[in-house]
Amino acid sequence: MSIVPSASSLATKPFVLLCLAMFLGYANQWVLTPIIPLYVQDLGGSAFIAGLALLAFAVPSFTFRPFVGHVADKWNAAGVLAIGLALLAAGTALILIPLLTMLFVGNVVRGLGWAGVNTGGYTALASAAPAKRRGEAAGYYTSVTTSASIVFPALGLWLINGTAGFHVVFLLSTVLALLGLPVAWALRRKDEPTEAAPLGGEPERGRLIERGVLLATGLNLCSSLATPSVMAFLPLYARSLGIANIGLFYVLAGITSIVIRPLLGKKSDAIGRGPAIAIGLGAQLIGLLFIMVAQGIEVILAGGFFVAVGMAIISSTSTALAMDLANPRSRGRAMATFSISFQIGGGAGAIISGALADFVGLRGMYVGSIIITLAGFGLLGSAWKSLPRPQKAA
Repeated sequence: MSIVPSASSLATKPFVLLCLAMFLGYANQWVLTPIIPLYVQDLGGSAFIAGLALLAFAVPSFTFRPFVGHVADKWNAAGVLAIGLALLAAGTALILIPLLTMLFVGNVVRGLGWAGVNTGGYTALASAAPAKRRGEAAGYYTSVTTSASIVFPALGLWLINGTAGFHVVFLLSTVLALLGLPVAWALRRKDEPTEAAPLGGEPERGRLIERGVLLATGLNLCSSLATPSVMAFLPLYARSLGIANIGLFYVLAGITSIVIRPLLGKKSDAIGRGPAIAIGLGAQLIGLLFIMVAQGIEVILAGGFFVAVGMAIISSTSTALAMDLANPRSRGRAMATFSISFQIGGGAGAIISGALADFVGLRGMYVGSIIITLAGFGLLGSAWKSLPRPQKAA
């Protein structure tokens, strides 16, 4: 079965199966995300031990991703995705053994699986998306993965707060990954068609990082580095202002992000990647300014809307830009390089935001996020003339 659809259609069986496999992989991750610290505490560990357990997942996911991209190029992107899902299931099953040691071992295995899921998924997306509809395809793809973060954390917490217990959550997480395995395996095919190389010509041999997509990676970083200040530290900021019901922010931001990504991704196909990312950076900047000056929940919610719109545009459009810039002969390395920006943004962004909050206060932290966003404008402006122009629809 070929992953490559017709020249204009997104409603193909391979594309739908890819989105379904990714949804199940992200569901495996998100149902566990809020549970791990609670599980560590239940086993007698501290918050520091919980942080180390999460780090055991993050490190292999980050460090092995370029190698996994190389495997996707040499072998098969959908096969890498399938193996990633299998490793997620195996690692989660190991956590069922109620020992801290097995939690660490399981998270290392899951981290390797996460590298495979994301690298294989993004590489398959780059092959599946029609060139003239990459923004729209990336919008649907990222909406699917984001939607798992709304439903499954709450489901995991509801299960352990009831009578189910941790083992039921771990079993559910394992089953979710296993359900995705045959879906991903069905996408495999032996003969990938050869495409003409883009402007970069032949792929860079001997390199694990694909330099051709560093622009898209950098632009996405300017959004993902600012994300923790909003998504992780906003409750602390709201508490300092005496604002309650901040959970409404996450509902609004999540729904806005899911609904708007395909629409704005499609818009980026029409107006071009540069203007679309500029609009995204502008929306993100407005949202951060609203949050920084807020004194009540209404202004924070307004800021949340603009931030969600901005981050959705930047994420989907920079993904499409990475597909535009990727050499078809080294898509695995290219999309692995690009997807690292999400990991760096989440990890380094959390460290930057926490340090700024300690040294210059919570409002000062948002000033830092605004500066990062302005740096995105600078990077975009410096590369404006080299950005690919929109292609007319067939």
